[in-house]
Amino acid sequence: MKIGLITIGDELLNGTRIDTNAGWIGGEVISNGGNVLWHVTISDTKDAIIEALNNVPKSIDIVICTGGLGPTHDDITSNVLFDYFKVKAEFDSDYWELLTNKFSQRDLKIPDINKNQAMKPSIGNIIPNPIGSARGLHLKNNSFDLFALPGVPSEMKGMMNAYVFPWIQEKSNITYNVKLLRTTGIMESALYEKLESFINDHQNIEVAFLPKLTGVDIRISSNSKNSNISFIKKIRPIINKYYYGELDIELEDVVAKLLLSNNMTLSTAESCTGGLISDRLTNVSGSSKYFNGGVVAYSNEIKSSALNVKKDIINSHGAVSDEVAMEMARGVKEKFSSDIGISTTGIAGPSGGTKSKPVGLVYIGIFTDEFEKTYKFSFTPYRKANKLMTTQAALNIIRLFLLKGLRDT
Repeated sequence: MKIGLITIGDELLNGTRIDTNAGWIGGEVISNGGNVLWHVTISDTKDAIIEALNNVPKSIDIVICTGGLGPTHDDITSNVLFDYFKVKAEFDSDYWELLTNKFSQRDLKIPDINKNQAMKPSIGNIIPNPIGSARGLHLKNNSFDLFALPGVPSEMKGMMNAYVFPWIQEKSNITYNVKLLRTTGIMESALYEKLESFINDHQNIEVAFLPKLTGVDIRISSNSKNSNISFIKKIRPIINKYYYGELDIELEDVVAKLLLSNNMTLSTAESCTGGLISDRLTNVSGSSKYFNGGVVAYSNEIKSSALNVKKDIINSHGAVSDEVAMEMARGVKEKFSSDIGISTTGIAGPSGGTKSKPVGLVYIGIFTDEFEKTYKFSFTPYRKANKLMTTQAALNIIRLFLLKGLRDT
């Protein structure tokens, strides 16, 4: 089924918010029998919405529209759609009562401006929103079906899964099987080089490499579930060192399970990452069972006083060095009596770099009673990217250690 996508919002056009909805929808519709072939991002204006609808390609079967369904003055999408599809807007007193009760349960009085969210079309369907107050719309003309959804990602995803995807599956004549393999610690080009011959030998399989700062996702698609299974079975041994999960699994989730299954605890000593490893670890429910604690040792004084890093080591080798990284890992393991200590020290940038130690240089140390090692990385000139990439590398070092994959390297 051929799908058009309209994302609405001035914030998407001026760069104050990244359009993550389009990427998610584009990836998810494939396994549900659809394919996004046309996409436009527009402002919150009547003229822009009408122009976009008038220019939907004739080949498009359905249009998914996100954004502009809130209660404020610039959320005009529903009214424009009512006019465009020539349906009357009717006040839904039952839904207004439901909204009023929801607000009162939180000791809030619902503003009258929210009444526009209680409007429903005289012809067409309402798409329930179990999370928020803005319901979606399913309208139809002689050219295409349109699904209008809120721009809030969590609300949009829930409504897509509950209403839009089942509708597409029912109407589509194509069954597409999609698997997503998540990898980290290897570049897209190197990953492709390892898999190129397998891809060439399986012409009935579509393989897409989806790189980001934390790794590369591999999307494997075909009309045959068995073909997918056969292909994955062949490539898994090749990528096993880098593969850590599927779908929405994050690396911290994998590390958490491995720590629990190995009955081991962890503590963190962070300089350049500023506590981001601890943040990711504690995003996982039950993290108190394996995470003992962490120290953000940003200054040299704290490295010495809190982690017992000798001052002469810092003076001799510099704070950004494998020697200091190892002492930080050792110190935090001892401080919190954990099984594993992990440390980061580096030059996040954009300033602070030198010719011998440029921006992006990072050392990560791991220390246990039986194993100790430091790892050197050269990342980017960009501060936030370096912090995120360092946390991913640190978590991957822990993952490989717990899988016994690092102890002999």
